[in-house]
Amino acid sequence: MKIQLLPGRRKIQQIGWNPPPDWVAFIIVPSTTVAVALISWLGLLQASEWFILDRFFRWRPLEPPDRRIVVVTINDEDITRVGTWPIPDQDLARVLLNLKAQKPRVVGLDLYRDLPVEPGHRELTGVFQTMPNLIGVQFGLNHPRVPAPPVLAKLKQVADTNIPEDPDKRVRRAMLTGDNGKQTVAGLGLVLALKYLEQDNLRPIAVPGSPETYQLGKARFDRLQGHDGGYVGIDDRGYQVLLNFRGTATAFQTMSFTDVLHNRFPGHLVRDRVVLLGTTAESVKDIFLTPYSDNQKNDAEWMSGLLVHANITSQILSAALDGRPLLQGFPGAFTWIWFLTGAAAGVVISWQILQTNWINKQLSYVVAIFSIIVFNAGVVAVGYIFFLQGWWVPVATSILALNGAAISCFAYYSYKLQCLAYIDGLTQVANRRYFDLCLAEHIQRKGNLSLILCDVDYFKLYNDTYGHQAGDECLRSVAQTLKSATRRTDFLARYGGEEFAVILPNTTMAEASIIAERIINQVRALQLSHQASTTAPYVTLSCGVANVAIDDPLLKRSDWSGIHLLVQADKALYRAKHEGRDRFMTVTL
Repeated sequence: MKIQLLPGRRKIQQIGWNPPPDWVAFIIVPSTTVAVALISWLGLLQASEWFILDRFFRWRPLEPPDRRIVVVTINDEDITRVGTWPIPDQDLARVLLNLKAQKPRVVGLDLYRDLPVEPGHRELTGVFQTMPNLIGVQFGLNHPRVPAPPVLAKLKQVADTNIPEDPDKRVRRAMLTGDNGKQTVAGLGLVLALKYLEQDNLRPIAVPGSPETYQLGKARFDRLQGHDGGYVGIDDRGYQVLLNFRGTATAFQTMSFTDVLHNRFPGHLVRDRVVLLGTTAESVKDIFLTPYSDNQKNDAEWMSGLLVHANITSQILSAALDGRPLLQGFPGAFTWIWFLTGAAAGVVISWQILQTNWINKQLSYVVAIFSIIVFNAGVVAVGYIFFLQGWWVPVATSILALNGAAISCFAYYSYKLQCLAYIDGLTQVANRRYFDLCLAEHIQRKGNLSLILCDVDYFKLYNDTYGHQAGDECLRSVAQTLKSATRRTDFLARYGGEEFAVILPNTTMAEASIIAERIINQVRALQLSHQASTTAPYVTLSCGVANVAIDDPLLKRSDWSGIHLLVQADKALYRAKHEGRDRFMTVTL
């Protein structure tokens, strides 16, 4: 194979075979899939996958509030009414007693109470000791650690409040259990949900053969892996799951701390419910970015840690009791199939466009672009449908696979068009049109340049003797021989009929003469029978070699062009024929 390079233009591969569309598809689809998978594995598309996932959450229709969960919020207004922060123990004790009186199934206290906040610490300790359904919190998986209330820790009524964040500081995962270096600690959402489900006799059951998979009621929980969904090598320590948010504050029934403190709330809202008590005050800064936070807004919507835990609790309960889908990523094998499908779709779409009459119209590329946009939107729509069913598929990666495959097909089609424009169909070397362009560009460089014109001796007699089909085979053989006899930097073209031309950049006359002699000898060595020739019983070549030196005054003439070099090479070729053929003659300008 010889690569002919036209300066400033695309490389032309002079090969004798171009793969048909079917074979191109077999090449493009797997190669695009592997390339896209590599790009994804490097993490270059992770941010795009997060962006699309966040949009899916915002597009999803609002779900009805989870009536099993009640959130008691401490906002800035409540803190102002109480008059101090942290909330005094006596006020917190009174709120817990008011809630206890309405018999909630479980209460989660999302406030750190490792130290007394007088007045009322003894009263609060007494409440802790008399509420077996109360769950306190600690922050024990990261540094600095905040211990649990001592009384609740002794009673083992403690959960962890760690909320893992992605590198873009958004919450998309839930930590169900984690390891603090001494023991495994359960997260608040999991503890509250399991406490609630005790009355229904539901508890996690390990799935045989899958040590990290658990069945809980109607739900099957699989541990999040580092490369699930659109993630690439995230910190997956502990037992994490993707967080399938129910929504923001509107997804839960809420009551203010002040109303509960003064017993101004309907008791039926609390009875047999999960109650979460904590702060939503912006001044406390227990807030997180979530998929519902919009960077395009100056006032990005933050979500309190209390509501994040409410979403985690709701996710577990609604999955176990209602069969609400959990959010999980495609297994590895299905991810590859997903990428392959995207690449295959890109190939099919592009070839369908290219095989229509549109391609011959100016509107063709507009149609092609519009079609790709539509199918990209289709990929997003399919990804959204999967999302509604509880699957996070890599949409951005699939779009890249589709577009990459489509662009590859269009590039291949453009390459074929270029071949039709610049490559001789019979010999698969450059044609006269391409030769003229290449010669003109080399002349403009005003460097040392040589040109060889070659002519098959007595080719008309060869055609008359052996037939045109044999003549075509002869030309193909000669062309292949010329490619092997010239250098990689040389440019070979079929000049016309049985004539070939070789441009030799940065080549002296002496060097060009060596190449011309090698060409003649190698064609002679083919021993192609030519009984009608009077020169030899086999096919031979005659060559004319012309050269212009880098310091030649001719190069400074405004009217100097490649025509002058061609004329001189043609004169040298005529002399070679006149002297008996099967030889080369030279001329220096």
